[in-house]
Parts: sequence; structure tokens; C-alpha cells
Amino acid sequence: MKSMDKIHITILSDLNNFKKNMYSIISLLPLKGVLSSTIDSIYEIKSILDEKRTNVIIINKTVYTKEEMDYLLALDYKEVSVVMIIDAYFKYEPFYLNCDKGFITIRRPISINRFLEVLKIALYGSIKKKKTLDYEKIRALEFAKTILVVYEKMFEDEAHKYVEMMAMNQRVSLYDACLELIVKYLLEKENIVYEHKIKF
Repeated sequence: MKSMDKIHITILSDLNNFKKNMYSIISLLPLKGVLSSTIDSIYEIKSILDEKRTNVIIINKTVYTKEEMDYLLALDYKEVSVVMIIDAYFKYEPFYLNCDKGFITIRRPISINRFLEVLKIALYGSIKKKKTLDYEKIRALEFAKTILVVYEKMFEDEAHKYVEMMAMNQRVSLYDACLELIVKYLLEKENIVYEHKIKF
């Protein structure tokens, strides 16, 4: 499949074990030609985006400063999917209120199997963004499927079918079904006050 020949994952982590394990995890993906590289600073991300050098960015830091979060939120990700691993205590509300940026957030601890499913969501989302340029709908679908994978222990394909069935049963668009799931997640799991006026 030519469209998947140049898939590239950029990894930012201050945990050496995580970076080493990522190579093993990537080898389990059902895609050929997935490459990976590492960066040392959040502030390198802008140049990577400007040069279109990646499809997926994985950010796994033990601590995030307000300056780093503001920097991340100011960037334009367009075709890129961003998987951000955070700790249970992380409550930077502007980050959640700007989830339309395309961040896929997951909390520690997470099993390798769950993480692999989230990685599939990010990779497929990146491929779809390049093909359709329909960023808002794909970002919503990415976030909704991640919720189901992490909290309901579904696989990526099961999560996709679940959202499709939800949309069909409620007679709404796939996009609206995703928004409903996201709002429920933010209210129940993150205690974020969020109006049903999502900016996706």
C-alpha cells in the first residue's frame, strides 16, 4: 500500500525505557514501512511540523510546564496526530478545552496492548487526514475511539464499529456521535465543565 510506505513516528520522552520499548511496540503494528525517530525537546516540534517530517508525534514526559503546554497548544498540527501520555494528577484545563487541536490523551498506567490500539488510531487518523483533509471529523473520531479503547477496553476496530452503531441508532452523523462520547468523557472522567459547543 503506497500511502503507508512513508509513515513516520516521532517520539519525545524523558524515560529511556519507554523510548527503547517503542521500537518493539512499533514492530507489532499491522503496517509495513513504519519508521521512528526521537527528539529531546518539545520545542523541536515546530520545525518538524513545518518541514512535514512526521505523521504521529508521541509525547511522554514525567512533568509538563505551563510554558510547554502553551507552546503545544499554539502549534498547528493539520495532518499530524499527537498522542500525549499524562499522569493522573494532570489537570491543565486549557489543554482539554482545546482538544480540537488533535491531541489524543491517555493516562498512565496503560498496558502495551491498549497503547498499541491507541497508536493504530493515531496512525490511521494521520493517513485519513492526508487523504481527505477533513481534520475536524477525523480528530473527533480519533478522540472518541481512544476513549473506548482506554476506558472500555475495546480494540480499535471494535471502537470504530461502536461509534458507527451509536450514530446509526441515534440517527445522527458519525461526527455528532463522537462529540457526544467526548463530552461524556470530559464531564465524567475529567470533571471538565464543557459546553456542547466543541470546536472540532
